[in-house]
Amino acid sequence: MTEIIINGQPVPIHFGMKAVNEFTKQQRTDFSDAITTTEAVGSIDSIVGLTVTGLNEGARKSGIFKQYTEDMVWDIFDDEPHLILEVSQIFVDSIVPLTDKLGGMSKNGRGPTTDGKKK
Repeated sequence: MTEIIINGQPVPIHFGMKAVNEFTKQQRTDFSDAITTTEAVGSIDSIVGLTVTGLNEGARKSGIFKQYTEDMVWDIFDDEPHLILEVSQIFVDSIVPLTDKLGGMSKNGRGPTTDGKKK
């Protein structure tokens, strides 16, 4: 998990499988489109949605009972626009290892394996 500084305070942000899944549902896209960096960080709207998801997942995983909304994130970005690039980079840094792991897996008749061979 990573932290970003909002209004001088460290705030957890996390982009794991649950966050990617939530973002995928919000964007009404499929998983492969959602995890490509150009799709996820291709517009300010998608970065806001991604940030909401990452902040909410970071709060959940940290045991913090706070829910962020898009309006809250727009206000954060108004006050601290550099966070747009920072969150985008955190997403890229988080998602690349995840996609590398998933890319090494293939389906067989009984589900994913790491070697691609049927057993």
